[in-house]
Amino acid sequence: MDKIFKKLFRNPDESIEMAMDSEFRFRCHPGISCFNKCCSKLDIFLSPYDIVRMKNRLNMTSGEFLLKYTDTIIPKDVVLPFVKLNMGKDGRCQFNTDAGCTIYTDRPSVCRYYPLGLGLVTRKNVGGDFYFLIREEHCKGFEEDKQWSVGQWRVDQGPDLYDDMNKDWMDLVLKKKRIGAGYEPDEKSFRMFFMACYDIDSFKSFVFESAFLDVFDLNEEEIHFIKTDEAELMKFAHRWLQFVLFKVPTMSLKKDAAKEKNAGDKGEGSSCGCSSCP
Repeated sequence: MDKIFKKLFRNPDESIEMAMDSEFRFRCHPGISCFNKCCSKLDIFLSPYDIVRMKNRLNMTSGEFLLKYTDTIIPKDVVLPFVKLNMGKDGRCQFNTDAGCTIYTDRPSVCRYYPLGLGLVTRKNVGGDFYFLIREEHCKGFEEDKQWSVGQWRVDQGPDLYDDMNKDWMDLVLKKKRIGAGYEPDEKSFRMFFMACYDIDSFKSFVFESAFLDVFDLNEEEIHFIKTDEAELMKFAHRWLQFVLFKVPTMSLKKDAAKEKNAGDKGEGSSCGCSSCP
């Protein structure tokens, strides 16, 4: 699976690219000899929305979930923290049983896509996504007689909501990728990125229990949405990161805070020029 992750953010080989109408043959079911083998000894990278769904399914805080079920890695070519699932002592996904996945309806996006991988086109003057088949030696699913197009598989497995929820996060990662590995965020920026992307409960406390709302100019409706809707809070967190890390004008500061920002731009204060950032 490490090889699969490396296919992302690269100039794809056209021989492996698949479009929405590309077809493949695949079927996974309990009667197949390799059932559940794809859920062992692999790297499952989690998106922010994956974590929200999974921690709520398990009735845990995001901090508890991250501590119990994940590891953090920092790829050299992106230099940002990514989160992946811990495997059990036997190398098996902790949510996998002989009967299948115990959190199937809230499974991560990469599990929904499998046996497809989703890549990002980075060729000059070309944008968009591409798909590729993940062919593993043990998998007998490709020998089954069920035919799919990529589009049909997406409808059946339901990754569209996940893609939409994670769009701003992916934009952040791509922006950092374009800047290059030569730019390394400082420790404070790493903490902000990790909290806002993965530890949504801590980010909520940060917003509502610090001076955050005295600094950032939010209307009452927006405050209500991010306070009552966790998905909206997650997307707000990603817009905030665009602002504090890359100076994208995704939000506004209140007047007094704007003065602090001007001072911060001269080397004083925090990443956004205010005193509320962690």
